[in-house]
Amino acid sequence: MLTDKAVCELFPEATNLIPVPSQPGVVRVMNDRQPVGIGFYTDDVLPIPAYSGKPVRTFVALDMAGTIVGLKIVSHEEPILVVGVRPTDLEKFVDQYVGKQVSDKLKLGRQVREGYTNIDGLSGATITSIVINKSVTVAAKKVYSLVTDQALSPEPEEPLWFQSWKEGLWKIIVLLTGLGVLLFVMFFQDWFVVHPAVFASLRTGYLIFTVLFIGIVCGAQLSVFNIFAFSRVLKEGFEWDSFLIDPVVYILWAFVALSILLWGRGVFCGWLCPFGAVQELVHKISRSLNLKQYAFPELVHERLWAIKYFVLLSLVGLSLDSIERVIPFIEVEPFKTVFSLNFNRSAAFVVYAIILIVVSAFNTKFYCKYVCPLGAALSIATRFRIFDWLRRYNECGSPCQVCSVDCSVGAIRSTGEIIETECHYCLECQSTYWDEARCPVMVKKRDRRERHARREQLIPQQPRDITD
Repeated sequence: MLTDKAVCELFPEATNLIPVPSQPGVVRVMNDRQPVGIGFYTDDVLPIPAYSGKPVRTFVALDMAGTIVGLKIVSHEEPILVVGVRPTDLEKFVDQYVGKQVSDKLKLGRQVREGYTNIDGLSGATITSIVINKSVTVAAKKVYSLVTDQALSPEPEEPLWFQSWKEGLWKIIVLLTGLGVLLFVMFFQDWFVVHPAVFASLRTGYLIFTVLFIGIVCGAQLSVFNIFAFSRVLKEGFEWDSFLIDPVVYILWAFVALSILLWGRGVFCGWLCPFGAVQELVHKISRSLNLKQYAFPELVHERLWAIKYFVLLSLVGLSLDSIERVIPFIEVEPFKTVFSLNFNRSAAFVVYAIILIVVSAFNTKFYCKYVCPLGAALSIATRFRIFDWLRRYNECGSPCQVCSVDCSVGAIRSTGEIIETECHYCLECQSTYWDEARCPVMVKKRDRRERHARREQLIPQQPRDITD
């Protein structure tokens, strides 16, 4: 009696299954003594870690002519598939493989390549789509050759990530250029901040770049789930391939690790987070329209910081048992709704994301300050930063309160202390530091300079005795 329902559905004439001794997990589907097909799970043949760090378990059925007659995703721990991609979209994706030959060369995307058949990937699930495609095509060819003893011309062996880097080369170049610009700004920040008009335009332009390119074009919004997946891979066996599949995300995380070590979390949160950039741009528009702003008193504001740490600890606790259990709760991050699925999902998620964006018009970066578990995780890592290049005067906080009031994320206490774990490195306080019209210390220096200049003008200059 057959126990595999998937085999029964695809091969109603099957009477028994015969395991293939040389490849565990692969079975011949028999009608009495006549083979009618082959069935296997991809992770038994070719276990490729996906976005979650674990393979996607996919059942594949082949007929004896080498045609894929059925394909079904059996189990996975992919966040985008658990909450995000509709079942109908998932079915459309896997149905594209039905009818294809194991000898066919299949590639994701619409970019035409001679000798290849295109498969439309899952929207918002690039890494998952790449892994499924690779595991299905390579495993099917391997299994069919093994069972039928028919030698198939092997495709050139290249790492799974290689295709992603090759096809995404232009994105890599643009991203590296953008990161190079940001590094230049960080290292020469003292020059930029003394030119406030230039710096303000540069910062606004960079935020737009972050939203449009990193967020919308690349869909590379980093998530706290990346940290959980990374922890799992370290525990179960580190492999570079699983990190290199998405080049933009890999490069971003490498840069974030470097920037945290040098300056703290603020470089990512203030410059490279697409959702943070959306909130800040919305706030800038709100301020330009003179909409009333609402800020919590300092005492309440600092107590609300604790919320994001509670959220992070709750997610960590849920992930200890199974990373699959934490996936629905990762939706506390609106990133998937905004950038991966472009608001194309159920109303509750869309309303949640929109509320957070609207709130940021009146209380800048509300989500970042009080809710974001990724920001909380990076704040903990900020304790290990090396440099402190943010300048302060002895008068900061006593008596001057300009920066404390102006700080958009409330990362400067009334005592003048900059709280490194909450600072988004927007450098507004550094512009004020050199501002001769707003900073009291600089105002005094300007006044002294002007008085000195006036005195020099009042003192008559002695005529010079010119002799031959």
